[in-house]
Amino acid sequence: MTIKELHREIDENWSKHLSETRRILRIPSVSASGEGIQKTADAIDDMLSKMGTRTCQFRATKKSHPLVYGHLDAGAKRTLAIYGMYDVQPPGNSQEWDHPPFGATIVKKKPYGDILVNRGAYNSKASLLGTLLAVKTMVDNDQLPVNLHFFLEGEEESGGPSLPTFVKKNRTKLSDTDAGVWFDYCQDSKGEVDIALGSKGCVTFDLIATGNEKRGPMNGQVHSSVAVVVESPVLRLIKALSTLVDEDQRLAVKGLWDVTRPPSKQDLGLIKNLVKRFDRKSYLAELGVKKAKMDCTDEELLRRYCFEPSVNVAGLTAGYTGEGYSTILPHRALAKVDIRTVPNMTNMGTREMVREHLDRHGFSDVAMTEYEDYPWSKVPLDSDITQASIEAIRYHGKEPRVWPMMAGSAPMYIFDEILRIPHCGTGLGFGGGAHAPNEFCTVDGMKAFEKSAITTFWKFAEIAERNKSKNKKRK
Repeated sequence: MTIKELHREIDENWSKHLSETRRILRIPSVSASGEGIQKTADAIDDMLSKMGTRTCQFRATKKSHPLVYGHLDAGAKRTLAIYGMYDVQPPGNSQEWDHPPFGATIVKKKPYGDILVNRGAYNSKASLLGTLLAVKTMVDNDQLPVNLHFFLEGEEESGGPSLPTFVKKNRTKLSDTDAGVWFDYCQDSKGEVDIALGSKGCVTFDLIATGNEKRGPMNGQVHSSVAVVVESPVLRLIKALSTLVDEDQRLAVKGLWDVTRPPSKQDLGLIKNLVKRFDRKSYLAELGVKKAKMDCTDEELLRRYCFEPSVNVAGLTAGYTGEGYSTILPHRALAKVDIRTVPNMTNMGTREMVREHLDRHGFSDVAMTEYEDYPWSKVPLDSDITQASIEAIRYHGKEPRVWPMMAGSAPMYIFDEILRIPHCGTGLGFGGGAHAPNEFCTVDGMKAFEKSAITTFWKFAEIAERNKSKNKKRK
């Protein structure tokens, strides 16, 4: 069979593929609460098993969500590792959704046509299911050109330890892997396709200010009238947070900038290429933003986007937050903070510098918690999997935009840092509203996505074999 014939198989079976994707999307798989996690893991395990994949579910701890691992031996010369995530963010207030957050509702939306609305439609449960259905299409037709390892985790949104623990424990079993790949909806609203050669890391922690013997109420909230004589932990936390950034909201923690690695000549060249196709107005509009926080050229904006660390307050909670008003002085305030790290920054070093910074500014009483963090990841442009991803997108009539890094974070370090193999993220398809109400993906994009996954598998097998032959001739 040819690639086109496999694509035709997807067209002919599309109603079944769409129905299967919607069935599993309707199962909640909320990372924070664990709702529906096991049921979703079992459903995905069943999909893999029916394709002849040897599977297991692994938990690093009793509280961990299961990693669904699978090995599919096609008797091929090359082996790819597929990363995917089946967990999602909490849907939040259901009243803010136009459709049920786990209803997998298909509606029309201008200018996209039919869209599928569901938590995880865009990030990234639907694309995982599309990946598995693309693999099934090749397996059913005995046309899978590579062997596969599947790493499908259920705690990406909570930074859980099951995935890295499993990979570290099974390095020998996984030593036959040539490259890693993660498929996602990588198109923007104009149809441009993005391929990234790495991702920033993400260090997450809570900062907590609590009343103690030296300041603030010790035994719970007090009446706000005493604020004239009693220090507020809430205001103290806000002051502590304000020291983390300068007046332009750029990271201001001493020492962190000193360890960052500047972009290479190749990286800067990729940014120059991106500038030619970058539409700042459209980009900001998609984010729901009118103006960037810095006044600079597009080239400088993209350089910062890819290679500058950042600090963000993802959540801030304290005191009374219900209807109306309550005149209290809370005894505790908590902020959820994330720092995006870039090449040469380390997770431990970042934490230590933040702690030293707070102590140096007189906030040693502000507690700092720990979560599981992602290191940054960076891969070469000339690897077989990157070139296969580029050629696959070109096969579908698109010239991809190649980014030296993506500003988001994902556990891709398991490939280059643990397994020492290159990796790439790719795929057709478009969606929006990640982590927000009315998250969606386009139905046409879902079908195109499955086809692009098949094309990438085939292109990788072709390029890897071609490069092997070239290397033999050189020897």
